[in-house]
Amino acid sequence: MSFELLSEPIRKYIRSKRWEQLRPIQEAAILKILTTDFNYILASRTASGKTEAAFLPILSKVNFNEAGIQVLYISPLIALINDQFYRIEELCKTLEVPVTKWHGEANKTLKNRIIKEPKGIVLITPESLEAMFVNRPFNIKLLFSNLKYVVIDEIHSFIGTDRGVHLKSILSRLQKINTIPFNIIGL
Repeated sequence: MSFELLSEPIRKYIRSKRWEQLRPIQEAAILKILTTDFNYILASRTASGKTEAAFLPILSKVNFNEAGIQVLYISPLIALINDQFYRIEELCKTLEVPVTKWHGEANKTLKNRIIKEPKGIVLITPESLEAMFVNRPFNIKLLFSNLKYVVIDEIHSFIGTDRGVHLKSILSRLQKINTIPFNIIGL
């Protein structure tokens, strides 16, 4: 049932990968994310398809032709961003949705390109977002004033920590400059 709720390009992607069926976390997330505007935490074991559980419905629901970054993926680690980049980029290729890594080690040319033409998905750490707030606040509004979703990976690593309080502050500041409330999906 959840499969039919996905957009045709996403269904085509799934068929091209020859997935025999969606995983339980994906079935549940697709149904909830596509039929409501609530925030969710997707909890499941490692390598159970949580990233796809979040992004399959988000990619089906969001209009990436609108101005600005539509989806912000926040990770506690640069290494996780680098790992997840290829999975997310592969999902987005057929939709022609650009995916950009934004951290200290990321390609500066690609970061400059997204500032000139903000669209798609950005993968970032909380510290890189904070640096942008401090050093280039004009880029924050340009890039993130039309966010639809914020996906927080390894959300458990932020809970009950100073870093979690910092992330909450960043999300609050992002919400203030956003044109409409964005949804948060924690993994």
